[in-house]
Amino acid sequence: MFRNFFSSTALVSAVFFLSSTSAVMANQPSALATPTLKISGTSSFNSWFFNNKKKLLRGDRDGSPCKLQRYGRGQLFSVDDSRLRFTVDGKLDTGMEYGLVFVLDGDPSAGKTSREAYLFAGGSWGKVYLGDTYGVLSTMAFGGWDQWGGTGFIDGNPDRVVNFTTGAPHSVNLVGDTSRDTKLTYLTPRWEGVQLGVTYVPRSEHRGEQTINSITSTVSPKKPFDTDNISNGVNFIHKFASGFEMALSATSVFAARTHPEIQAAAHRKKTFGYAFGGTFSYSDIGFSVEYGNNNRSREIKNHKVNAGQFIDFGLSYKWGATKFSTGYYYAWRKALSDTNTTKRAKTNAVAAAIDQKLAPGLGVYIEYNYYNMKNRAAKAEAARANVINPCDFTGAVPSNKANVFIVGSRLVF
Repeated sequence: MFRNFFSSTALVSAVFFLSSTSAVMANQPSALATPTLKISGTSSFNSWFFNNKKKLLRGDRDGSPCKLQRYGRGQLFSVDDSRLRFTVDGKLDTGMEYGLVFVLDGDPSAGKTSREAYLFAGGSWGKVYLGDTYGVLSTMAFGGWDQWGGTGFIDGNPDRVVNFTTGAPHSVNLVGDTSRDTKLTYLTPRWEGVQLGVTYVPRSEHRGEQTINSITSTVSPKKPFDTDNISNGVNFIHKFASGFEMALSATSVFAARTHPEIQAAAHRKKTFGYAFGGTFSYSDIGFSVEYGNNNRSREIKNHKVNAGQFIDFGLSYKWGATKFSTGYYYAWRKALSDTNTTKRAKTNAVAAAIDQKLAPGLGVYIEYNYYNMKNRAAKAEAARANVINPCDFTGAVPSNKANVFIVGSRLVF
């Protein structure tokens, strides 16, 4: 009886409390709005004309008629960077923003449709990203690629048609960059132009709902991977009264442990690298530069080689709806020959592009790239990789020169 009495009393009290709360909320309208859905996307169509001086070395398995993967000269159509982005975002009464993002890959040859999937939340305390998306190495850095037009030069898709020399570095990304692997990222609020950021990845190569594999690389071809990979970034952005704008960045990446491709493979040096970059603009002129150093990231411990260094530059000029741009890239590293002596592997590359805007979100471009790659230890490094990792065959591409001309169009909405 007492239980029923107390229950009834509690029920009446609850109803009274809810009624009172509703009345208060009615007098103070909530700022909480229904989350909104935004859809955006991009795609480009490119026509490539290319000429490579070298293909795979004779005798390599990939050079057989059934497994030919490299080309000398030719022409190619490609549909690149087709993405469809769905963003659901909302805002709490406290002012905190939150949301969910899915990015779908429109590549018909892709094995998976989902490219990115992550949650985010932000407020006066900063912003947090959780899921499969890019980290601070991609979102906080500045470099020559900020100015490059067309397909993006060496930061685009040149491997569509260029036979990159084995062992010659050809990337503006630090070794150990976790791309879209599952991660947690925190960015501070920007104060006096300065912002800090950190990204943590428990296991590189892991995405989505994959089960963890702690002893073997899960990508193809297999490569060294990290556990407890951490990247840091700091940048500074300022616009002067004269109209001159400056943006500076410093980024780094390191791992608590770096694992070989497969359990029985040779032990690797831990991932550790850093980069400094800057972008400067005044009126319609832009200039960007970057220097990156991979130290000995993921190289075999007892080999006297390194993972390379690189510099990249970019210069652009806008004239109405037209953008003219040029770029330069140079990278070098110590490679190990078959006589256990070190050789200098390097890549020199230049680019020029003209982009023309036709309508909001629609443009066309023409671009020219030249690559000069050298590594006298290319064959030895490929042979050594095949011994270390018998799961995937590596065909050697010797020192090569390549010319690429592209005519393309891009739609962004």
